[in-house]
Amino acid sequence: MKNFSKSTFIISTIIFGLLLVPSFLAAWAEDEGTLGTNIIWLTFAKLFYVLRFPTHTLLWTVITSGGATIYFVGLFINCLFYGLLTERIFSLIKTSKK
Repeated sequence: MKNFSKSTFIISTIIFGLLLVPSFLAAWAEDEGTLGTNIIWLTFAKLFYVLRFPTHTLLWTVITSGGATIYFVGLFINCLFYGLLTERIFSLIKTSKK
């Protein structure tokens, strides 16, 4: 991976991690039936289904049998995945402008 920007990777990973917290809570509230009709929280609840990809979608049997630790480690891996994806997209845009 040529021209890898650590700062872009770290910042985007942190941003995805910060988005994951309210989306996880909103999805939890939606599952419990206590979310309500606020459009912002409904959006966060739906965003969780995007942010839980790829580990929770592809490895669901491993995630559910591993307990809470594996569940949250999987979410952290997803944040790293989206951080890497964002960094690569920014790198691609930067090199195509040159």
